[in-house]
Amino acid sequence: MTQIAGQLSDTERRLLTEAILQAPKKPENVIEVGTWLGGGSTLHILRALQRNGAGHLWGVEANRSIYEQMLANIRAAAPEVCDRFTPVFGFSQDVLPQWIKTQKPASTVDFVFLDGGNHPGEQIKEFHLLDRLIPAGGQLMAHDAIVRKGKWLVPYVSLLDNWESHLHSDSSEVGLFHAKKTAGAPSSASLRAARAKLFRMQCSPMEIAAGIMPSPVCGFILNLLPTRFVKFLYHGFK
Repeated sequence: MTQIAGQLSDTERRLLTEAILQAPKKPENVIEVGTWLGGGSTLHILRALQRNGAGHLWGVEANRSIYEQMLANIRAAAPEVCDRFTPVFGFSQDVLPQWIKTQKPASTVDFVFLDGGNHPGEQIKEFHLLDRLIPAGGQLMAHDAIVRKGKWLVPYVSLLDNWESHLHSDSSEVGLFHAKKTAGAPSSASLRAARAKLFRMQCSPMEIAAGIMPSPVCGFILNLLPTRFVKFLYHGFK
């Protein structure tokens, strides 16, 4: 069997596979943001769909060289699942709205896996784009849940009472978030609480500074700081 690189731990690959195989309703439409080289989430989602005998994956990747290598890897490692896969090149905030426009009005997204860029705002934007398409019973998983990438999405979704959430903080050093949608919309109170929490996180001095200062300036300052402190700021490690 051809081996290809992937970023998920063995535990995370198992949890991802089980979430698809054990879903009460077999996922039909699946969205993944951040395929990397294909050997982690992409390949395991596709093989789970193949075992189910149903479902199609759209995989979004924004790095051109990674995208091309991922395509070659999937074709070499699992040609039998390629008809269940549509690769999508581009940034999620650009390609997801276009993809949504091509879908029929009653279309749903039954399973979402988020593992794109490192800024926490990206996962929030992706969630807001796809949330209305996820039906009750649909699932959301997000990688890097206990580091910077997931620092807004995890608490936000956890406060919405139409999602049942679980944080697998010990699945790897970066963690995996898993949520199941229990109702079409949250209560007004839980939505207000989630929005207030998100606003407070977005208004933290560190986030404001990062948003104002040019990237080279941020990089210069980070290079002056102790490694342990940089990891705490950027990754969330303690």
